[in-house]
Amino acid sequence: MNSYQLMIDSLQVRFLHIKSYALDYHWHAAKRTLHHSVLWYVEQGSFYLTLDEISYTCQEGQLCVLPANGEISYRAISDELRIISINFDAEISFLSDRSWEHVLNIPVIFEAGAAELQPLVGEMLDHSGVASPFLSLFMQSSLLRILYVVLQQSMADPVAASFQRMDERIHTIIHYLLAHPDQMPEVAQLADLVSLSESHLRKLFIQYTGQAPLHFIHRLKIEQAKKLLAASTKTISQISYELGVHHANYFTRLFKAKTGFTPQQYRQQFGMWLNE
Repeated sequence: MNSYQLMIDSLQVRFLHIKSYALDYHWHAAKRTLHHSVLWYVEQGSFYLTLDEISYTCQEGQLCVLPANGEISYRAISDELRIISINFDAEISFLSDRSWEHVLNIPVIFEAGAAELQPLVGEMLDHSGVASPFLSLFMQSSLLRILYVVLQQSMADPVAASFQRMDERIHTIIHYLLAHPDQMPEVAQLADLVSLSESHLRKLFIQYTGQAPLHFIHRLKIEQAKKLLAASTKTISQISYELGVHHANYFTRLFKAKTGFTPQQYRQQFGMWLNE
């Protein structure tokens, strides 16, 4: 499994709400911090946007992809402005301390394929006022279709794009871990792999992933274990061994500490229907 596939498989998304705004040239704000991920589809008009001190011009037909915890300022530059805003929560489960948009290198202004998004956004808005117990399912599925278009267009070269903003040495270690799932390397081994001291490696890992190396390795192993538990009939001991953890009891304790489930409980709740 390459890093791109693992990122997408581990991306968790939850729709929150959608709303259309009819605005004018008075619309502006300075230094607002976003509490959720936001998509702004510009139906009409244009405006200036500053995100984390970088400036953009957003125009009709474009999609603005704004990360949670980003600091934004904006100002209308047209007399009339219509924006559809979609708020949602999203994270890459084993990189939850880092914005999924930054990890996947998603551009702030999305234009390629934007015409494909307009009917999807329009359908969501049309259904937003419908009283239905199934509305949340429709909204969630529509949001995922929008993100599919964004990711497909943005990640045309997944190998080059994934982790593009990371230090090459951290990139090398992550690919090494993915290529050797049956190993549980010591931090010293990883430091030697990229010719760094353990302390320097730790600083880089915290800077680029928000986690110390061992914490990152454990969370990566848990993500790999989830997929094996859900999609195979392999025993817990076999999965543990295949992931480089040679003591199944330790694997079970680690899995429960990270997920709240024992491996068997996770399989019972999230496992696919399998032939016996």
